[in-house]
Amino acid sequence: MMRIKFRFVPWTSIRHAAAIAVGLAFASINGCSAGHNSSSSSGSAVLPTTPQAAAVANTQSNQPSYDKDEDRTLKCEQLVRNPPGIEEIRRTPSLGIESREIRVERTADSYRWVVYRSRGSAPDGWRPQNHLDKLNFNPALQFLLPDKTPEYLAYAPSVPETPQDSEQQMSIAGNFGQRVGTFEWNGKHYTYTVSKELPCFPLPEE
Repeated sequence: MMRIKFRFVPWTSIRHAAAIAVGLAFASINGCSAGHNSSSSSGSAVLPTTPQAAAVANTQSNQPSYDKDEDRTLKCEQLVRNPPGIEEIRRTPSLGIESREIRVERTADSYRWVVYRSRGSAPDGWRPQNHLDKLNFNPALQFLLPDKTPEYLAYAPSVPETPQDSEQQMSIAGNFGQRVGTFEWNGKHYTYTVSKELPCFPLPEE
C-alpha cells in the first residue's frame, strides 16, 4: 500500500519504493498488496500542452459524467503526477477487512484505474488484513464500512517531507475528500480518507 508516481524516472523509482514500503507494511503484517498534467476546458478554453494533459483530457471527455471544468481537470492531472496510496477495502462477515491495491495506469491515449495483484493475493487482488491493529488506524476501518459495499481508502504522509508528499495530500483533498483518520507504520504517520468512488478515470476491470 503506497504511492505510484511517474513524472521523471528518478522520482518513479523513489515513489515505487515508497509504495512497496507502506504496501508491505499492510502486507507484511498480513495485509494488503504493496500502492498529469492536463488542462482542458469548456468551450474554446485552454488546450492540453503535454502528453499527460492530453491523455487526461481524452479520458475524461469520453466519460458521460465528465465535468469539463478546468479546475477538475487540473486535479486529475495532479492525481496522475503524484497519486496517493489507494486501496479498495471491504468488510467481511466477521467484521474483518480485506483490501487490494488500486493504481492509475497509462493506456495508449489516456489513463485508467487498475487492480494491482500482488504475490499472495487472490486472483482478483483481494487479501485479508488480519493485523490492522498494528497500524493503529484511528478510527478503525471497520467503523467506516457500514456494510459489505467496498470503498476506497486514499492515504499520504501526515507531515510532508517533499513537494511530492504535499501534492499527494492536496490530491487526496481535491479528489477524495477531507481526511477522516490516521495510521502509522514504521514510525511514520499517515492521514487517510475513505471514498465511495474513484475519481477522474474509468473504474478497474475485474
